[in-house]
Amino acid sequence: MTVSGWKQVFADANARCRAQGVDVGATPHMLRHPYAVITLELLWRGHLQALGEMNEQQRLTYQRVFGDPLNWVRIRLGHRSATTTALYLHTLQELEMRTRLELVPEGAWEPVGFSEEGCPPTTHPRPGRDREGPDNRP
Repeated sequence: MTVSGWKQVFADANARCRAQGVDVGATPHMLRHPYAVITLELLWRGHLQALGEMNEQQRLTYQRVFGDPLNWVRIRLGHRSATTTALYLHTLQELEMRTRLELVPEGAWEPVGFSEEGCPPTTHPRPGRDREGPDNRP
């Protein structure tokens, strides 16, 4: 498919959405980020699973044959530097953290001994305020 044909596919889809009252628009460039994040995640997961089942020599051979997932995505996105592609790793880490937090039951992270306001309760005297004496030392 030509570049102009690809752009036309999106233009037609956007027109159909508008005709149906759906206020959404997309371009081919908008797909780069989701493509990179999803592809990296799947490649990393596959690599980690495969490498975990191998000995050191097998891992070395596997890495030589299949390469680095980040470099694989870099080539497909047309980036000159892996540093540019590495920006997508931040999104992966953020998604992983959000997913993990969603799986934590409500109230599971409440530390023992903290008040509703998030401050620890005062269980010991504060120097200079709660003790009496000439120098207020504990």
